[in-house]
Amino acid sequence: MGLLRRRSVMSAVVALGLVVPPAAAAFAAGDGNPPTTKREQLSQLHPDAAKAPSPGTKGSAGRVGALAVQRGSGKVVLSVKVRKGAQVASSLADVARSAKAHGGAQRRVLRQLDTVSVEVPATAATGFAAALRGRADVTRVDVVGRKTFSFLPNDPDYPATASYLGAVGAPAAWDVQRGDAAVHIAVVDSGVDVAHPDLAGRVTDTYNAVDGSTDVTDDVGHGTFVAGVAAATADNGIGIAGASVGASVMAVKVADPAGQVFADKEAAGIIWAADHGADVINLSLGSAAADQVESDAVAYAVGKGVLVVAAAGNDGSTNPSYPAAYPKVVAVGATDAAGNRAPFSQHGTWVTVAAPGTSIRSTSPTAGSTFFPAGGYATGDGTSFSTPLVAAEAALLWSQRRSVSADDVRAAIVGSAHGYAGLGLGAGQVDYRAAFDTLRPDTVPTLTAPADGASVSGPVSLTAASGAAKVRFSVDGSPLGAPVATSGGSATTVWSTWGLPNGAHTISAADCSTKGLCNPALTQASVTLANAAPVITSPKPSQTLSGSATFTATAAGGAVAFVIDGVRRGLDTSAPFALTYPVSALSDGTHSVQAVSCSTTGACSGPTSAAVSFSNQSLHPRFTAVSPGVFSPNSDGRSDSTKVTYSLPDTETVTFVVRNAAGAVVRGPLALGTLTAGSHSVVWNGLLNGGARATSGTYRLELATTRPITGGSLRGSAITYARVDMAPPTMSSVTGSGSGFYPYPDTYRDTFSPALTLNEPAVVTLTVRSSAGAVVRSIAATRAVGRTTMTWNGRNTAGALVGAGTYSWSLTAQDGAGNRRTSAKYSVTVSSKRLVTKTATVTKNGNTLSSGGGSAYCADVDTGLSDFASGVWLSNICDRGFDGFQIAAATYRFTAPAAISYSSLKIEGYGFSLATSRLGAGFTRWGTVDYTFTPEVLTGTSPGWRTIGSVSPAALVNETRLVEATVYVPNAYAQNDYDMGQVRLTVTYKVLA
Repeated sequence: MGLLRRRSVMSAVVALGLVVPPAAAAFAAGDGNPPTTKREQLSQLHPDAAKAPSPGTKGSAGRVGALAVQRGSGKVVLSVKVRKGAQVASSLADVARSAKAHGGAQRRVLRQLDTVSVEVPATAATGFAAALRGRADVTRVDVVGRKTFSFLPNDPDYPATASYLGAVGAPAAWDVQRGDAAVHIAVVDSGVDVAHPDLAGRVTDTYNAVDGSTDVTDDVGHGTFVAGVAAATADNGIGIAGASVGASVMAVKVADPAGQVFADKEAAGIIWAADHGADVINLSLGSAAADQVESDAVAYAVGKGVLVVAAAGNDGSTNPSYPAAYPKVVAVGATDAAGNRAPFSQHGTWVTVAAPGTSIRSTSPTAGSTFFPAGGYATGDGTSFSTPLVAAEAALLWSQRRSVSADDVRAAIVGSAHGYAGLGLGAGQVDYRAAFDTLRPDTVPTLTAPADGASVSGPVSLTAASGAAKVRFSVDGSPLGAPVATSGGSATTVWSTWGLPNGAHTISAADCSTKGLCNPALTQASVTLANAAPVITSPKPSQTLSGSATFTATAAGGAVAFVIDGVRRGLDTSAPFALTYPVSALSDGTHSVQAVSCSTTGACSGPTSAAVSFSNQSLHPRFTAVSPGVFSPNSDGRSDSTKVTYSLPDTETVTFVVRNAAGAVVRGPLALGTLTAGSHSVVWNGLLNGGARATSGTYRLELATTRPITGGSLRGSAITYARVDMAPPTMSSVTGSGSGFYPYPDTYRDTFSPALTLNEPAVVTLTVRSSAGAVVRSIAATRAVGRTTMTWNGRNTAGALVGAGTYSWSLTAQDGAGNRRTSAKYSVTVSSKRLVTKTATVTKNGNTLSSGGGSAYCADVDTGLSDFASGVWLSNICDRGFDGFQIAAATYRFTAPAAISYSSLKIEGYGFSLATSRLGAGFTRWGTVDYTFTPEVLTGTSPGWRTIGSVSPAALVNETRLVEATVYVPNAYAQNDYDMGQVRLTVTYKVLA
């Protein structure tokens, strides 16, 4: 049996198992005479094809079996959700009957989700789905996806468990809690070797979601490995120690013998685990696409209080993987336990936490499996194996405190994780021991002060007796800041009551962990708040005010808000409490003012003073414009001053004043004279009294006006603001110097886009100059704060492409105040090259396959029986009705020419068949267990080149330019074969020329 290693969709390494036909194996062992002709070989295969396949062999030949499953099913699986109500059962049954009428069949009824999954021929799927969506009793129809394991096996001789278990603090946690068998981890996976010496007695429940039985035989080995990481028996003198030590395992098999996991089977496994007492569900599998039936099943489990933990995936990207990226799921990335993100681990904002995922030692099926040889133990890498470390942590936390919820356990796991900042691994690497301290307590403190029913005022001391690390105090359900640490069994804080309404309030206290996770159970006390109201001290009742007036009040503490005519006009946060306000903005006549008790943060629900009436008789000047509102008095000719425009309703004597942020006069008073009614203006050049320039900041501009009347004078006041900005924009992290581009418009690097970071909005100008210093192009655009780019398309001011060569460029940024900064000069190279399409053909002899075999014993690949000296013969006599879809396949590896991009890949084979057969090809999608298939073509009995098909090269050419194509013969007829002397790959690609 040959083996080939590669990464899966989740960067799993999948073994390519080659099934050796029994007859061929016997001859190889010297038990008979080998066949001498192809027809003789076919006749010898026939007796074996008639035998019932032994369990686990039918369609289970690793990679070839997976290809057969993918290409040959010809079926589309749909999940159909029906409307809730009394007719759910009949609707589900009717959908299944409809599928049967369309040549399909029912796969799985998920009654808890009001869903049935059905399999229908691909040719009927679109029409059938459309018909279902038109039914009144159907709420949605979705295509069921296929999942792969997040798995990267490695060579077996790596250090055992101590290094990574120590990295997550497991041994220290075991000193506190060694796990409770009443806590169940459901391993929803490929099955579990329940008789394994390190797992025997640990598996309490089994369920096979593929066939509905309790047989969880692990053909693949992945689930056994995951179960061992989480819960292998410790202290038994053999093997390894599982991370949860004493927790139990529920083995839920959702993979078929070929390692294929379909979402409807996975959903059935999740639901079964949730319904049968799982505390944690471990999903070390996933795919790049969300799947509705999977999402519904996860939500169902979460709704039943189960913590779902899933692998983030192993393609090294930030692309979300599902189920890990669903809401409420703990998405687990991988570290190397030494400060680095594992190179294969997916990462991003959607990842929750991380755990070690390299050189993980665990259990494997003792008799061997697709992924692991016989022996019972193996070493592997992958987020698949990081995930059970987190599931085990959850089990230990539940063992420590059985009453907590899944949300509590999740919060403890996330709150105690640390390190690996900026690596897209969520809160960081998990820490078992710290999680115990983080998990919320289940105790309740005792409130010792104030007493229940007490009357309180001003600052109130709150005290509670507690044995927890911290206590959270709340008033009327709102926490008073962060939880307070206990000292000597007591915790104290101060409740500042200012700004709260007088009357009844409820004080509560809750016990919390060191990280501030708190028990929802509370101790409560009721008190009556009785703070005195503020008192207005100015103006006096009925006093006449004019122009600008100062309002004052007294209060016992906190802050005071001044309310004029029911509108809050200002807040003073420290005594003596006062507000200077331009009453000119009010209409002439009677007005009222009140003072409200507030907190220093501006919450103003406290008692209010009695209203004081006053009379306003003022002039009413007003500012109408400040242009520019931001200016820079630096004498550079750009926005050096601001023009302030104002309007007078009548003839008034005007004074202009400028104040700084502290309220001090810095310019003026400037007497502007007695001016008539109408619009006027004054210019401030940014100079202060004494001739110095104003520094950057916001300044208050005031008009004070007067007009004599009989017996005195009237006053007026107006206020507006202007900002002085003396600092030019900052352009940091400028990139693009020394780079090159190809401006011919063929979509390949047609533009040059230098990047920069701005500290404020600005107009950025990109100036490009020739080697002689002449301006070739100037491009200006407004850019916001942050990282931004400017783009040049390689054309001059006249719109023509510039010639090849090296050009200099610089950036200039100008802000709204006219401040300007210019960068250093940088370079960029313009090339006249453009993309040219080329074609290359790589030819191989048929017998130079890198691997090959049959997906069942009735299919064979043989280089000795080919009629070509360097050929290979593919034969397949599997019975479609009995054996299912099977193939005989030969895999070839080609090296594509170096290129900028690839346009297409065409595969051809030179050969013939004994009788008309079908021939197809699947190209390996690197980093996955999937293929891109060509259509299948008919072969003939005469030798010749046959074009099997062309495909798009997306994901089919890896970083070393390797292309892997598998040519196969399916069991389309009673007898199928293809004798191939040569195979060739034609690559269409693009290069620069």
